[in-house]
Amino acid sequence: MRRAYSIVVSAGLAPVLIMGACLVLAMSPTLVPAELSGLVRYGPFLLAMLGGAIGWWFNRGRAVFVMLLLLICYWLLVGNGGGFSPDGLAFLRIATLYLIPVNLLILGFTAERGVLNPRGIARMLILGLQIFVVLMLAGQPDVGSALYQALDTRFFAATGILAVVPHPAMIISLLAVILLLVRHKPLETSFAAAIIAINVATVMGLGIIQYGYLAATGVVLAGLAQEAWRMAFVDDLTGLPGRRALGHAMAELGNQYAIAMLDVDHFKKFNDTYGHDVGDIVLKKVARELARVGGGGKAFRYGGEEFTVVFAGRTAEKAQEPLEALRKRIADNKITPPEKNKAVSVTISVGVSERDDDTTDPWGVLKRADQKLYEAKQAGRNRVVA
Repeated sequence: MRRAYSIVVSAGLAPVLIMGACLVLAMSPTLVPAELSGLVRYGPFLLAMLGGAIGWWFNRGRAVFVMLLLLICYWLLVGNGGGFSPDGLAFLRIATLYLIPVNLLILGFTAERGVLNPRGIARMLILGLQIFVVLMLAGQPDVGSALYQALDTRFFAATGILAVVPHPAMIISLLAVILLLVRHKPLETSFAAAIIAINVATVMGLGIIQYGYLAATGVVLAGLAQEAWRMAFVDDLTGLPGRRALGHAMAELGNQYAIAMLDVDHFKKFNDTYGHDVGDIVLKKVARELARVGGGGKAFRYGGEEFTVVFAGRTAEKAQEPLEALRKRIADNKITPPEKNKAVSVTISVGVSERDDDTTDPWGVLKRADQKLYEAKQAGRNRVVA
């Protein structure tokens, strides 16, 4: 479970695989049978529409707008959507190298607001206005040609890669990629990968552009899938796997395992005294320690101030040592609530049980661990009871 979880939530693995596959196809187009060549050309349209539909279903407005932007830009470049002149098409190619990184960077740093609401509609109108202005300019030969010269700027004489992409667009793209990768979230990472894919395809030549957009729409779709997975399986507040993920982990357990139940001592009183914001800080602190519990344990947020730790292949006795170390770390690291001058101790109580001949169902073992947790509370709290 640990290995599978790490692979699935890795924000960078899927983009690398998708971009690598598209790069191989771009460099060796003969790998694609002639009968399937249409899938390469029309693949970005299909992936963009699929991603937009999924983003709409999950109310992920940012993904919807990105897919819409990629779809329109690809249609303009490959489909020559308005029958533009060569100068107009040249302007469109340059304009997309600015439009895409700027919009993806902005969307990567804005909060999720859904689709059909005032803010979502406002974003859609802004995107539509940008496309409208670009189309109007591309349709004016003199204006388009002048703007092309302005956008196709080089700060110094260059050859090779530096001669293909305008230097301002290259700088904007590089800055956008770095800032989006720093976010280290699936959707934002996919935005960065999309920018890279389109720039690489541009450098390789206009005949390769379909592979760039195929990769771009593919990585955003993968990022959206990872985002949906996180919504279902990862607790937003603590970043730990949630109860649904716990159910999957329980189903994979073998014949030997231990399960611990723990919660924060006097958490309700703590909330009432210092406020729910400070209570959230406490839960995050406990979760950070739980994420490195050791002993092969895997931590989950069970609900409220309760957490579960699953030790696959361990007995309750072997699980006690890392749990005791966890308890001591949390108790030793005090927190100072905002606007308070006094540090406050946070402690946890833990109950741990193992599978035996009497209780073979993991949920039964968890229930027994919960009873041990109650015993720890009755015995004075801030302790581990097995």
